[in-house]
Amino acid sequence: MISPISLLPFFILSSYLTTVLSQHGTVGRPCEVSTDCGTGNYCAGNKRCACLTTYVEIDSYCWRKINPGESGCTQNRQCESVWPGAYCRSGECRCANNQPPFRTRDGLVCLNYGFCPLNGNNPKFRIENQVQQCYGGADATCEAIGALAYDCICDSDDCTVNNPISFCCPSRAFACIQPPNEGYTPPGGGTTLNHWYHDPITGECRELKYQGYGGNANNFQTKDHCESYCKQTCSRGLPLYRDRTTGVKQEPVYCQGDQGCNNPNYVCTSMGTLQQCCPTYLHICSRNGAIPTEVYNTAGGLPSDYFDVGIPDGSGNTYPRFHYDSREGRCIQFSYLGQGGNFNNFLSQDHCEKFCSRILCSAGEPLKDSSGERNMECSPTGSSASACPSTHSCESTGGSTTFGGLGLKGVCCPRPQYVCKLPREQGNCGTYSNRWWFNAKTGNCEEFIYSGCQGNANNFDSYKECQDYCRDARSEPQCIQGTALTDSNGNFIICGGSTAASTTCPANHYCYYDGTTYGCCPTQAYTCSLSYKTGATCGPAVTRWYYDSTTRTCQTYSFNGCDGNSNNFATQQDCKDYCRVESCPDGGEVWKEPNGAARACTSNRQCPSTHYCTPVTTWTGTVYQTKSLCCPSKNFVCSQPRDVGVRCSSTRISRWYFNADSKTCTTFEYNGCEGNRNNFATQKACQNYCLSEACPPGTVVAKEADAGRLVSCSNPGGSGRVSGGCPEGYSCYSSPLLDQNVCCGASTELQSLCPTQSTPFISALSLQPMQCTPNVDGACPGNFFCWFSTASSSVNAFYCCRSPDSVDTGFCPPQLVPVPGDGGAQYRYCSPSAPANDAIQGCGPNRHCQFSTNLERYICCGLESDVRLPNVCPPQPANLVPVELAGNYRSCNPYARTGTPQSCPDNSACLYTGQENGFICCRVQLGGATEPKI
Repeated sequence: MISPISLLPFFILSSYLTTVLSQHGTVGRPCEVSTDCGTGNYCAGNKRCACLTTYVEIDSYCWRKINPGESGCTQNRQCESVWPGAYCRSGECRCANNQPPFRTRDGLVCLNYGFCPLNGNNPKFRIENQVQQCYGGADATCEAIGALAYDCICDSDDCTVNNPISFCCPSRAFACIQPPNEGYTPPGGGTTLNHWYHDPITGECRELKYQGYGGNANNFQTKDHCESYCKQTCSRGLPLYRDRTTGVKQEPVYCQGDQGCNNPNYVCTSMGTLQQCCPTYLHICSRNGAIPTEVYNTAGGLPSDYFDVGIPDGSGNTYPRFHYDSREGRCIQFSYLGQGGNFNNFLSQDHCEKFCSRILCSAGEPLKDSSGERNMECSPTGSSASACPSTHSCESTGGSTTFGGLGLKGVCCPRPQYVCKLPREQGNCGTYSNRWWFNAKTGNCEEFIYSGCQGNANNFDSYKECQDYCRDARSEPQCIQGTALTDSNGNFIICGGSTAASTTCPANHYCYYDGTTYGCCPTQAYTCSLSYKTGATCGPAVTRWYYDSTTRTCQTYSFNGCDGNSNNFATQQDCKDYCRVESCPDGGEVWKEPNGAARACTSNRQCPSTHYCTPVTTWTGTVYQTKSLCCPSKNFVCSQPRDVGVRCSSTRISRWYFNADSKTCTTFEYNGCEGNRNNFATQKACQNYCLSEACPPGTVVAKEADAGRLVSCSNPGGSGRVSGGCPEGYSCYSSPLLDQNVCCGASTELQSLCPTQSTPFISALSLQPMQCTPNVDGACPGNFFCWFSTASSSVNAFYCCRSPDSVDTGFCPPQLVPVPGDGGAQYRYCSPSAPANDAIQGCGPNRHCQFSTNLERYICCGLESDVRLPNVCPPQPANLVPVELAGNYRSCNPYARTGTPQSCPDNSACLYTGQENGFICCRVQLGGATEPKI
């Protein structure tokens, strides 16, 4: 049965379909993948359905664009989107004014006869300001007159009869790479027109303020016209053509997958719903510039240089352009004459390098040598392959490049592990387009807006290209300092989590979780003990800082840019903070008097209001000394304005500061020296530090587990969920910088690292517990001691734990007691850097040298079972205890004279124990008495 709808007149049927379809349009519908959207649609980066470039949106549906002279249209917009003024008549797209479309080798176009398809007379090929004709009718070309990338057009719909006037106009591919040209306003004035041009860098169409006269062929009346004309052909270079049996001499070769091109200089490329054979990157960036040699031979042969200067445009001007020189493996500037030439012709060096680096590297650009201009040399098979840093591999150039006559035919290309860990980088230009980057945290490719230049190698044209390249890349654990350990294949070692491949970290490394992945990171003690390493060359050398463990200072050195080791810091302050050089508990330097001396203190009242009084261990030049000094508060640090510092190196450094007005961390360019402490290496470190500004040293804010928001509380000074709304282990504090109450402390999991009634020092920069090396001066901040934790699975299981504020334990950490000193002294003084068996400054086996905040000196502490020798002294008189000497009973002779080696010290007596120890020195136990400060 015939449907009544099919009997409706065509124009009524068209209106009916439009009304019905608009009620349930697909454009803008939520989606996850493109198959959710239907024919002519794809799922865009905003997870909404959008039209493919070969389709046009009409009433929320995607309709196929129809070229002039082709059938299949029902809507005028299907025709007009391809060519302004075109319309649909009887199912066929027709040109404006009912003129027959003109056939070129790239397809049918609409034009006013006697003019070029784009921008009228302006783009016509001229020599000495005279328009040049091309001969041969429909089979004519412009190659013989040097217009290699031009099409022959005439002033009639049939160029084979009546001797029409012919001329050469830029081909579709050549028109779409021309620079934007606004033209000029004639002396009598004119009107600025809103036109469009195709940006060859980003592949997007952009607005052009056209003055009405002049300009070039890259000039379109509408955005639809621009996209239809330039996005349905090769991104750069003419497609592969083949001869037609009738009519116009050539037509594009269409292909499928790897089939159909049969030419090593071309590759099958998708463009919307079509696939054409487009020139390879190697062909474009060669001496030919994507122009076949046989075409060049028609015009007199290949250019003598590796670039084509073109033909003078009659203005007398030259234009700076860049070409890729395959002999040197880099982009070089040349002077372009304004017309003709080939496609190895770029508007900027950045675009040239990014485009042509693809002939050498799958992603990113080859590594430059110390000059910053030439590619680094390497041999893919020889010993010089090791010249590449660990982040790069030596890739063969296929014989296209030979460096310096050495026969080294390879360049250092970035490895996927390096490229795919790079952050998203928008660049700093203003020609925006959609690109894809690999998010190492999520393990997925994501769309982003690219500005058109700069940026980094983690930048792909399509989702598929991104996924194919980064599919096997494993995200890099972000160590607090240095890089995570890798295996022999360059893959990061997984040391934790649920994976079956997790392993234990080797010595000098600990297992660290950065919030996304686990990795083996270098310990602080190991990092600060290393000598500096200049690293592998990968561009110009830069000035960096390292910790010199011999002089206990931070010094500069010249870093070659790649590899090296973890003793490598961007700034002097980073070095001081990490290796604790005159460093305050939360980083920064102590307050100094005008004469440069650090201000000593015993209470906060003796410090400026911006600082607080706390023990700090400093190096005097000969010994370590711990004193109470004035350190900057986090509130003071985070309230300081941005300070770019002074220039002290050839490059600036991207850093972060806390903006107290917006309460956010913002990036800035740091000159490398001086400035202030509101200066952080990463956004994460900035946020961690300044959000914890109200917290006491060694404690940090609590965050919600889901989105990382701060846990709020309502009772400053209280602790626990009941009193202040804080989790267990945290207390409520008022934060004047953030204008809210926050919870400060440490999680119960972290508290288990330390003995009962003690908590670990949590770094405000990393939110990680501070690790330490036992018996090393300054290993922990003042009021903290180095403790071996049995709760940690890390190889290095020593952590900085808080000392008790009470003197009840004898000035030792919880569960430890003081080791008695010689001569009846209550304490044995020590040096944390002395060997344990040192008779004068050592503590003996199973004992620790710890700092006493009350005595302001180091004393020996240990478990009572290890410290207290069995009491073998006579029971009478009461309270007698043995006198120790180097951890043993002090033997004596009851008949020895006072002051001789066999006598006992003052306040003790030589008594017989009645056991195998014979006579030993015994003294009266001092009870709760304390020793005066020295």
